[in-house]
Amino acid sequence: QVVIKKIDQGASASRKTVQRQRVVLEDTRFEQFVNKTLHEEGGHPNVLTMQTMFAADGYDHFVFEYCNRGALFDVMEDATDKQLDVMHAERYFLQILTGLKFIHAAGFAHRDLSLENVLVDSSDTCKICDFGLAVDINSRPIDRVGKPYYIAPEVFDNVAPYDPSKADVWSLGIILFLLLTGVPLVNLPSKMDESYMFLSRFGLKKLIQGWELEDFVSDDAANLLEKMLCINPNQRCTLQEVAQHPYVLRRT
Repeated sequence: QVVIKKIDQGASASRKTVQRQRVVLEDTRFEQFVNKTLHEEGGHPNVLTMQTMFAADGYDHFVFEYCNRGALFDVMEDATDKQLDVMHAERYFLQILTGLKFIHAAGFAHRDLSLENVLVDSSDTCKICDFGLAVDINSRPIDRVGKPYYIAPEVFDNVAPYDPSKADVWSLGIILFLLLTGVPLVNLPSKMDESYMFLSRFGLKKLIQGWELEDFVSDDAANLLEKMLCINPNQRCTLQEVAQHPYVLRRT
């Protein structure tokens, strides 16, 4: 089975989509370029595979593999108490990390990493999808994009150009926290958000203790999360540093 995505050839290069009652401009032409490039790079087991593309009847058609379990968000929703066991949580995280490394190595940042944008196939393999907000990894965008739970503080602030690769690291850290605990860390990285303000004032380990999540977050996981969820992007770890962290190395 496959999924076919159709894009009107005569449409604007940009597509408006609504994310949580907010209009976001997606670059459909760049999305096509990203999918084509990742395909030409040989693809990756943890990135949704574009099998082929063709033009017909005024539309560009993109043929993707089918993931019958749906989004990782739905997999978590269907889990007992909406909580994954630690083995599945860690395995899913490592798969997403590996897929994101491939995307970054190909020269792109995703900018919309979330449980909703990771699909799961019949073999329980995660596939990163939806490159509508992707950018060149060396660019320094200024636009506010991404979903509330996952958006990095510097992206939400919307006041200065940011490093999109570091924004991806924040979103990946949020995903890890969600996978391990079953609860979102923050609603928004905003001064109006109590959890975010506690995080910025006292740090992640104090928050884990305050929420009594020690049974779900091991010491090495907490150490990695602290580095990934550093509010200052200049002090936040890189994706390569994530891959070399003891938490990851002990599980690969």
